[in-house]
Amino acid sequence: MEDESRAPLADELLDDLLPESLDWRQLVCSYPIPALIVSGLGGFFLGRRHGADILDALSSFAAHEVDKNVSALFGGDRD
Repeated sequence: MEDESRAPLADELLDDLLPESLDWRQLVCSYPIPALIVSGLGGFFLGRRHGADILDALSSFAAHEVDKNVSALFGGDRD
């Protein structure tokens, strides 16, 4: 179970971006299908505009994590 005192990054980002009077968690619980549609469209447009940058960042992160884990597995201490 996740520690409730530490909110996920997405929760913190939404809390910072949206007005305090808007309870986005309640809206998502009340209207799950429209929330999925809005988030899917947002992801689609974000991917169209910045897809290559996102893939570069994810592939760099994945390569770094694989290198770190393989090095730890074989006893090397690379960081």
